[in-house]
Amino acid sequence: MLSIEFILLPFIGCLLIVLINVYFGLHVIKREIIFIDIALASIAALGSAVGMILFESTHVEHSHEEHGFFPYIFSLGFICLASFSFTLLKHKKIPIPLEAIIGIAYAVATTLTVIILDKGAGGDVHVHDMLVGTLLWISGHQLTRLALVVIIVGVFHIIYRKKFIKLTESFHNQKNKIKKHKLWDFLFYFSFGLVVVEAVNIAGILTVFAFLILPASLSVILTGNWITKLIVGWVAGITASFAGLLFSLKLDVPSAPVIITLLGIILLLGYLLYKLSVNKKQAEEISGS
Repeated sequence: MLSIEFILLPFIGCLLIVLINVYFGLHVIKREIIFIDIALASIAALGSAVGMILFESTHVEHSHEEHGFFPYIFSLGFICLASFSFTLLKHKKIPIPLEAIIGIAYAVATTLTVIILDKGAGGDVHVHDMLVGTLLWISGHQLTRLALVVIIVGVFHIIYRKKFIKLTESFHNQKNKIKKHKLWDFLFYFSFGLVVVEAVNIAGILTVFAFLILPASLSVILTGNWITKLIVGWVAGITASFAGLLFSLKLDVPSAPVIITLLGIILLLGYLLYKLSVNKKQAEEISGS
């Protein structure tokens, strides 16, 4: 019972991230921009690092205190700039694929963040938290902020779900673009970035990326329509989160690696199940003919 109480807040945090990330993951896989999550996360982290350094340089007397809202504003600014850039760089006249541009942005942003944080006090701790987060030590304040962002972004995407689904379905088809598709593309990246900023502060880049891609990949393998894909992804993500938090507590190991490993195992088992069902169906068709 004590274990359940200890992991309650972390589990609610995972639940919120899973609910929104599986949805975005389906869009990301369909668009074939797999690394958009870690790119936006790294860019947000770079903005936060820049804001932190600027705060410390202009408030020397408060350099060891909580940095407050300053780095967060820079994170949002960097996310906004990145969203605008990714929207414009998806153009048929640009020979470099958008996925390659996203990968470049991730590599450059991560490198610059490490360089900046290395010059500050406790830089190694910041880098570690950026990668794997501090999920087990989530605070009520962090959880409330995450919940508010997830609710706002979720409601926005529910209201305009048809536009966003059509936008993703026609992402590689220039002839079927919706009206003002660049504006909606920007809103997609920016709303996703808002979630990433809050989620990464809690779970870290690697865990958020795993929540984005692994459950959604399982959904794509096993199911057909958007509703069933969401349900399959949610069940996989929630199961891995709860089991991973319990195992990490019992084994006294970091929670993020355990959750990611379990997500990978669930995806592998799902793929094997899919292959077995396909092979069985083919065998029945052959024997029937």
